[in-house]
Amino acid sequence: MGDLGQQRSVLLVGVHDAGKTNLLFRFWLALDSGQGILLKDGLPDDFEYLKTGGDYLLKGQFAPHTPQDVRDQTEIPVKTAGEGAFRGKLVVPDIPGEQVLRVFKARQWPPYWEQQIKRGCGCLLMLRVDSDEIVAPLDWVGCAKLYGGVPVDAVADAEEGEEKKPPTQVVMVEWLQFLRTAFTAKAGAAYRPRVGIVVSAWDLVVEEQKALGPVAWIKANFPLLHQFIEANDDEFEFAYFGVSVADGDFDKDEEFKAKYLEGTPKKAGAIVHSLYGMIEKSPDCTLPVAWALGVYPAKEDPVSQ
Repeated sequence: MGDLGQQRSVLLVGVHDAGKTNLLFRFWLALDSGQGILLKDGLPDDFEYLKTGGDYLLKGQFAPHTPQDVRDQTEIPVKTAGEGAFRGKLVVPDIPGEQVLRVFKARQWPPYWEQQIKRGCGCLLMLRVDSDEIVAPLDWVGCAKLYGGVPVDAVADAEEGEEKKPPTQVVMVEWLQFLRTAFTAKAGAAYRPRVGIVVSAWDLVVEEQKALGPVAWIKANFPLLHQFIEANDDEFEFAYFGVSVADGDFDKDEEFKAKYLEGTPKKAGAIVHSLYGMIEKSPDCTLPVAWALGVYPAKEDPVSQ
């Protein structure tokens, strides 16, 4: 970024079990390998946190879920190589998914999020394939179960005291509207922030769907979110990414885990995208963050994006 007068930031947004923590640790390993679009520019202050997290992936383990009462704001000095190099400090605020849901319900977010909303801020909105935490949209049976309208014995009763969680795609659409309001207030209505829609655990997508790419997967599984994105392309600059931090499942596939550990765990992972109009698979796990920062594809003035 040359000499920017401000820090660039990427907000990681996703409900519980969206894959944010493992994405951050794979990103650090990719930076440390020195073979991606983004390179590390010295050691971050919280190097031990990133190293510890990266060690989970190097050992063939997924990192544990971030506790609800913990907020991680990771600051990583990054750069690009070559002419017109980008250089600065990446600020990645990450809050647990439970807090993302609380923001949705309370219609307000903490001051440290508000401080990041400015020109040069990008976002990665995350959803994980096959997550048990994804709340599907209501069908007619679900509506009747929650709100009545059919005989009580026609549907199973909800467990006593069970919390009614909103559909995940509704939460994501609301967050996009929160972000648009905040960017308008802080950077002006004409500013189009970059928002990457990240489908984590892409390796779990069934093979026939993988060939169609993450755009088609979101359209099929989160139609309301897809419709909102299509209708608001003038308000945001969107891109879709399928992310796999390991290209397999350590927990359910021992054969894969053994091959992974015998290989080069530090260089594992892959990104699926269609930034150039066709679906491509890249081994560079810095790519979604580089795109959200405005340095990929290369721009003459990344700050203006």
